Amino acid sequence: MQESNFCHQDFKLLPSSIFRLLSLLLSLILFININVNSQETDSLKSPPIWLGKSFLQDQAHIWTSPLRIKKKDLNYLIPLTLATATVMIFDEDINQNTQKFKNNNQWVKNLSPILTDGGEIPVVGGISAAMYLTGLAVKDDKLMQTGAIAGYALVNSAVVVTVLKMIAGRQRPRVDGTSHWKPFPQTLEQFNGTSSDYYASFPSGHSIAAWTLATVIAEQYKDTKIIPIIMYTFATGVALSRTTENAHWLSDSIVGSALGYGIGKYMAKKHKSTKWLLFPSQSGGVLMVTGIYRL
Repeated sequence: MQESNFCHQDFKLLPSSIFRLLSLLLSLILFININVNSQETDSLKSPPIWLGKSFLQDQAHIWTSPLRIKKKDLNYLIPLTLATATVMIFDEDINQNTQKFKNNNQWVKNLSPILTDGGEIPVVGGISAAMYLTGLAVKDDKLMQTGAIAGYALVNSAVVVTVLKMIAGRQRPRVDGTSHWKPFPQTLEQFNGTSSDYYASFPSGHSIAAWTLATVIAEQYKDTKIIPIIMYTFATGVALSRTTENAHWLSDSIVGSALGYGIGKYMAKKHKSTKWLLFPSQSGGVLMVTGIYRL
């Protein structure tokens, strides 16, 4: 009975703090790619940029995106926020029905764990690394560039989702099937031996990773229509599997997917011609840096 009362108290937070959090997240989603065209790098005119500086600039752009909201954008932001909030209200019921559906269908039991592995860091990171190294080996600049952008975008997504998980502190459904929120600083309790399952549900890390990778590849190869279809189908499967695997609420996966799409699209557009610099070296008395692209 106490658990039920606590759950109802949690839902009372939805119109205030949770609604504001959703508004912030969806603002990030909608406005991450603002002014991309003005920031794109022309490889023939602009010098390569140090990777650390590029990372700080992009993180600043992502986190300050809500500051660029315009009145006309509310036509999209408000309905999207309300839709996500509605799903969040019914997350417990959706999760219960999803688990029943999984238990009654063997094909879901078999496919779900395979799909969910698609959002693992070794998998998405391995795919981006394989694309870069293959492009380097066969001298395919576009493939190499796609791998580099994807890997870079995944790092940015990982930072975003880690910070948001720490702020939100939502309990995973596999704990006891109830949606509890223990926002920062309560989330720090996980470093004192408490399982992170009590604090790390929102948003979905697998979903943001899969959608970031899929969107970068889809943007790079959008002229080949089958590639975006394959990549977005893959990312959708990963996101849905997080609910069937009882690791996330459906709203966690929706927000994670949307953030991954926004970050991936922004990175693919902005860094279409970027040459990043990594390692300092000395040449003729001048400090030089070695680029990760074949120049």
